[in-house]
Amino acid sequence: MSRDPQSARLSRPGGLADMLLYRLNRLRAVGGGVVLRLCEGRFGVTRREWVLLALLHGSGPISSSGLASRADLDKSATSKAVVSLVVKGLVQRSPRPGDRRYADLDLTAAGRTLFDRMMPVMKDINAHILGVLDDGEIAVLDELLDRLQGSVNEMAHGPVPWPAADRRRRGARRSRRRPAC
Repeated sequence: MSRDPQSARLSRPGGLADMLLYRLNRLRAVGGGVVLRLCEGRFGVTRREWVLLALLHGSGPISSSGLASRADLDKSATSKAVVSLVVKGLVQRSPRPGDRRYADLDLTAAGRTLFDRMMPVMKDINAHILGVLDDGEIAVLDELLDRLQGSVNEMAHGPVPWPAADRRRRGARRSRRRPAC
C-alpha cells in the first residue's frame, strides 16, 4: 500500500472520481444500500430511523432539536422520523417537568429490544467493510477520519464566509451581508 503521496489521486484529483467527498459518498451509497435493505426489509425501520434509535440508545432522554444536531439532520427530517418511531412504538415523548411545551425523546422497551437486535448486524457490516484492512490500517484510518472531520468542522464553522445558495431562487447565490439600517 506504499504509494507516492504526490501521485495519489486524492492529492491531485483529475476529475470528480478522484475527489475525496465523491469517493466517500460512493462508499456510503453502496454500503448504505446494504444497511437500507436490512433496516427496511428485516427490521421495518428506515436507515434514518436506525440512526435515531442508535443515538437515543447512547444518549438517554434528549430533545428533538438535540437529536437532530447529533444526527447532523435538519429538524424537519428528524421530526418526521421521530413521528414514525413514536407511531411504531419505538420512541416515547415525555413532557419536561416545569415546561410542558417541550418534550424529551427516549426509547421504549420495544425500541431498546429492536436496537439490541439490530446492533450486532450493523457491527457485522462494519467488520465486513473493514475486513480488507489490518488492525494498524484501521487505527490509522480512524485517526485520519478524526482529523478530516476536524478540518471540515473548522471549514464549516470557521471565519471564512462560504457563499450560500438561496434555494428559494433555484440556487442563485445570496449575500451573507446584513442590510444597512
